Amino acid sequence: MSSQAGSAGAPLSEGDLTTLFGDLEELVVSLDRLLSRIGAGAEPEKLLRFVVERDLLRRLAHDRAVVGDALARIVGEEAVEELAEAQYRYVDPV
Repeated sequence: MSSQAGSAGAPLSEGDLTTLFGDLEELVVSLDRLLSRIGAGAEPEKLLRFVVERDLLRRLAHDRAVVGDALARIVGEEAVEELAEAQYRYVDPV
């Protein structure tokens, strides 16, 4: 896989990059703060409220699609699918 997206003709637009960075910034900073507070005794429900109120599932799914589409233009759809399948996925304990 090439790390030079621009040279492969698949750069992300300024708007896409701005959205991705904003979402990641919010997520990383907020999770750090929330988990710190939960570790200090705050209610774990704060995390659930954050996820729901900030519409994180929809936003992150959109971000994944933007990055996946750009990556597919570089390495191909099959490589992106293989990469996706190789990632950790939460499974409920039985």
